[in-house]
Formats: sequence, structure tokens, C-alpha cells
Amino acid sequence: MNLYEVEIERPHGAARGYIVAPTEERAAELVIDHELDLSLASPAFSLERVDETLAEDWRMDLDSLLENAPVGFASYREPLGWISHVASVQMLKLFRIEDSLGAETFLIAPDRTTALVIYCAEFRLDEGEERQVSVCDGLAGLPADRLRNLPTLLEFGPVGMVDFDEECGWLA
Repeated sequence: MNLYEVEIERPHGAARGYIVAPTEERAAELVIDHELDLSLASPAFSLERVDETLAEDWRMDLDSLLENAPVGFASYREPLGWISHVASVQMLKLFRIEDSLGAETFLIAPDRTTALVIYCAEFRLDEGEERQVSVCDGLAGLPADRLRNLPTLLEFGPVGMVDFDEECGWLA
């Protein structure tokens, strides 16, 4: 398998993501299927093979991803490395995790389990420390002005923690 970076032109800006596929042709088929399944009409997209040119700090778990992941989408996230998020239709979700200390963290992930894995990897607990968390739909109660650029991130990711910036919108 190979890793391809895809860039799709959208009315609200370019959407970028990564695809695991054996050939560029198969990666292109996945992009086209994704567009059709989501009833999106994209006039242009580009693909570039990147697994051989990635910076060293982006190579964690790349070999495992390329050897084991099925054809589909993937994201890179520190400290986890490459994560495959394969579904019949690529749909990432925004999750809000509230902890017992009152902190609120937003994450993009394909499902609740992956959101929790990312959260636990980011917030390591000291030995004996306990923390209760609640995983909620991140869109619930989100004001309309905080939806800016969210569709772009939910299309391809990357998965992981995100923060809202008043000027730029959501940042991964």
C-alpha cells in the first residue's frame, strides 16, 4: 500500500486528507466514490504519493498503516502516529469531552472510542489518579458562529484535538 495526500477544491476552500491505497488510480476512485456518496460535486482534486517523502517526525506507525490498513482514509496525530479511519462513507464527527475537573476538550474522530483513545493519549494520568469523563456530541449547543471551517475538518480530518480560534475557526 501507499499513502497519498488528496486536495479537493471546495467553495469554502481546499479540503486536504490522506488516503491509503495500492495505486494512485485506486486512491482517485475512493475520492470519486466519497464525492458521490456524500452528494458533493467537486470539479477538481489532486493526488500526490507522500509515503516516501514524509518528514521523519511524520513517520510514526507509517509502516504498520501501509502493511495493515485497508484502502481508505487516514490521519496523523501525535502522540499516536497514523490512524486509519475507514468507513463505507468517510464521516468524521466533532466530540466534546467533559472531565470531572470541569475541563472541556473538543476532538475530531470517526467514533466515540477513537475520541477516547486520543483523549487518553493526550492527557496521561499520574499513577493512582482517576478522572471521569463524559463524551458528548460536539455540535450539540455549538453556536452558529463556531461552525466556520468545521465542514472542511470533518471531511478528512486530521483526527485529534481541535481548538476554536476567533479569527481562523477550528484548528487541529
